[in-house]
Amino acid sequence: MLVKIEKIVNGGYGIARIEGRTCLVPFSVPGDILDVECGEGQDAIFGWIKEIVRPSSYRRLSDCPVFMRCGGCDFDHMKYTLEIEVKKGILLEDLSRIAKAVDPEKLDLLFDREYGYRNHAQFKVDKHGNVGFFEKKSHAVVSLPEKGCLLLRMEINDYVARMIERVRKEISFPRGGFRVRVNEAGIISQKGIPGIPSDSHCYHSASGLRLRTNIEDFFQINSFLIGSWLNRIVNYLQPKSGDVVADVFCGSGIISLTIARKVRSVLGIELNKNAVINARYNARENGIENVRFVHLRADKGIGELSGGEKIVINPPRAGLSPGLIADITQLTPDVVVYASCDTATFSRDVKMFHERGYRLREVTLVDMFPRTTHIEVVSRLTPG
Repeated sequence: MLVKIEKIVNGGYGIARIEGRTCLVPFSVPGDILDVECGEGQDAIFGWIKEIVRPSSYRRLSDCPVFMRCGGCDFDHMKYTLEIEVKKGILLEDLSRIAKAVDPEKLDLLFDREYGYRNHAQFKVDKHGNVGFFEKKSHAVVSLPEKGCLLLRMEINDYVARMIERVRKEISFPRGGFRVRVNEAGIISQKGIPGIPSDSHCYHSASGLRLRTNIEDFFQINSFLIGSWLNRIVNYLQPKSGDVVADVFCGSGIISLTIARKVRSVLGIELNKNAVINARYNARENGIENVRFVHLRADKGIGELSGGEKIVINPPRAGLSPGLIADITQLTPDVVVYASCDTATFSRDVKMFHERGYRLREVTLVDMFPRTTHIEVVSRLTPG
């Protein structure tokens, strides 16, 4: 069946129309004329490309030999200029559809390189000793290409290639997986490679800070945009020397410690105990004394605030609960800076903030994850 792709929506699917119904087509590009084979899903019609009858002018050939099989990439078949516009469209559509036309007054974009940006990877190993990443929608392992993964920093690809060769000469990789990180100086940390002692911590530099994290804990994976991301958070917060700031879901303290140098005090709230230990360590190591980190659930930590604070929130992909949004708005902060890695949950939460009197003033789309469907957002909400 011939279809024309209209646009790309959340999840990376191209949209086509078949007899008035929506058909979702993976690995398509707006403007493509495709021959597709259709099948019914639970909620929609899905189309699988049989032939590209007439490619879009934005379509490109991927340089990765396992693209479309490996679960690591989604957009390597389109030019990067289009990918940025696609992600902008996804964000605006989610805000319109989910947040009910609560459009920001200003939308900005931050992006850097499209390849070689990831400082962290979790590799999978199957029973045959193949090392790579899961196949799309499967737990089958797609082996790393000979030249490694295009998204990873070169240091990780080189290190993993050496380790695979070394370990296979001695013993087999056990089924499961292992984790590798690299910092700004090119220093490798790993956990789970047989025969090599695992590292418990890794060290990063960002915003003039030296930061320790546990190797399993969250840290932004795009080394080349961390500084710009932090700067945008600070700019949206508009910190003043007398401000008291709460950093909710503070992790190992990267946002708290960046802000602390500009305000009177910061309270960092985090449920992950190891992250709190590292945040306190990072404050000591960087000589920052006007920040306090508490090991509490977000709603309990918010309960320690008295009102009048400026608030930064950087939650996991699931976003915020209605109760937490109610607690935050009851404190009547002058500004809420909301960083999110999911446009759908972000838009849902913006709607709830809107219902409680907070307006979305500015949004920056930070392309932390080029060639994937994932989108990072930094936003500023104020009352009025």
